[in-house]
Amino acid sequence: SVSMESNSGTVYLVHSSNDSNDTATIRTLFNRWFLVLTLGLLNVSNAALWITYSAIADYTQLFYNVTADGVNWLALVYPLASLVFGLPTAYCLDRLGVRTGLLIGAIFSASGGAMRYASAILAQPSFSLALAGQITAAIAQPFFMFSPTAVASEFPVSQRATANTLGSMSNPLGILLTNILSPLLVKSKTDLPLVSLVYFIAAAAALLFSVVTSIFTRQAPAPGVAGSELHQSAAAQHLTFWLSIRACLTNRAFGLLLLAVGAGMGLFTALSALLEQILCPYGYSDQFAGICGAVLIGAGLVGAGVAGAVADYTKRFITLSKVSFSLAAATSAAFAALIGRPNSHAAVVSSIAAFGAFGFAFYPIALELGVEATHPVGEAVSTGLLVLAGQLASVVLMVAGQVLATPTATTALTACAVPPPMDYSLACLVFAGMAAVLAILYTLMFNTDYKRQEAEKRQLDAAKAAAVLLARLLLRSGMLRLALGRMSRLEDMLICQLFGAFYCGLVGLDFTVCLFFDH
Repeated sequence: SVSMESNSGTVYLVHSSNDSNDTATIRTLFNRWFLVLTLGLLNVSNAALWITYSAIADYTQLFYNVTADGVNWLALVYPLASLVFGLPTAYCLDRLGVRTGLLIGAIFSASGGAMRYASAILAQPSFSLALAGQITAAIAQPFFMFSPTAVASEFPVSQRATANTLGSMSNPLGILLTNILSPLLVKSKTDLPLVSLVYFIAAAAALLFSVVTSIFTRQAPAPGVAGSELHQSAAAQHLTFWLSIRACLTNRAFGLLLLAVGAGMGLFTALSALLEQILCPYGYSDQFAGICGAVLIGAGLVGAGVAGAVADYTKRFITLSKVSFSLAAATSAAFAALIGRPNSHAAVVSSIAAFGAFGFAFYPIALELGVEATHPVGEAVSTGLLVLAGQLASVVLMVAGQVLATPTATTALTACAVPPPMDYSLACLVFAGMAAVLAILYTLMFNTDYKRQEAEKRQLDAAKAAAVLLARLLLRSGMLRLALGRMSRLEDMLICQLFGAFYCGLVGLDFTVCLFFDH
């Protein structure tokens, strides 16, 4: 039998002399999901390289003999590298393909991990080499952050959201695991070589998966009308890479999304990188800060999953985005108000969990709205610009946080290993105020048409009309009766049904739509 996928993921079977195409279908499914697994491993390992030192900032200061600002630069180079290499990376992915792009990123990521480990095992630990390793690994991040939509485009529409979510949420999953693992591995400054080795091994393993993916898997054609024709709609309308960028930047709705997504990603990045320094002056340990970081990501992953399911069911993306962004801003204000209270562990954890849940719920919905608002611009372009806005905001907020930080009035409560600790409460209040203002503007002003969904509906309606027209022409002309004239009525009906299933598969329709062939 020969298997064939439709736009909805339905598999149609028609007669064939062998099962070679069944094997090809299984191989295609394996290639797709192995690619998702590879992207997930690359994102997790690269995120671990990014956030390693921030989770153990005090021990990093002692090991490399640098200031807190020096440790912060180890995290800050990531968004800076994305700003510098973001557009070239998007162009590279567009021209060379996602598999080659992931392999290039994996080489940079593993090389950066190796340099970091080398900096820790020298007789005299080298902060300069560690920083160079961070920069090298940071160049890889845009290759991974921009790829989920390209990876998901190889799936049927019914599986595309799942593939996209798995690919994009693997980055915060890596941050979550690092926030848990790093404080457990590092009990003193002498443990820095160990943690550097662990994360280098993870990056090297991800590189191996990328090599296997690049050599032994090949790109599968996107099935169905929405997957193949709609994916090429930007090219069909002569939107080049630079014209697509211009179309995004001149779109009012997309401009509001840039501000909202940028602020949300920037606030998340700043809190993730500075969390230990924010909490330790008030008596909260590194272990508690690691727990808070893990709760932030864990609650966020749950929130993103729930929001995605609700959005798929209700299709009310705009309403959900406004509610989630507003609640994320409110809970960030609650966190800013609570951090100055000693021994308020439960309240601090609850506020940061709520911020993670609502903030992560907003992110995937906002990416979908970016695609809807800018169609027929390609998904990678709109997603890349939103991610770049987040990286720019991350740089601004992390620098602003250090500028706004003030010396702690008293060290009686501090749990910081390196005195004197800095007070980030003013910075957190300023960040919360910024989020509140943007939430008000976004709620009042944002609106857009669902342009991609409307285009998909038009194409599906056209395919249905074409199928009905062809069926009528065939039946009226008597071609099937002439070819099957000696067969019984039942056999004639079955052959017609198989032909209808075959044609409906070609145009991407579910088989149930084609039951008119029974008549």
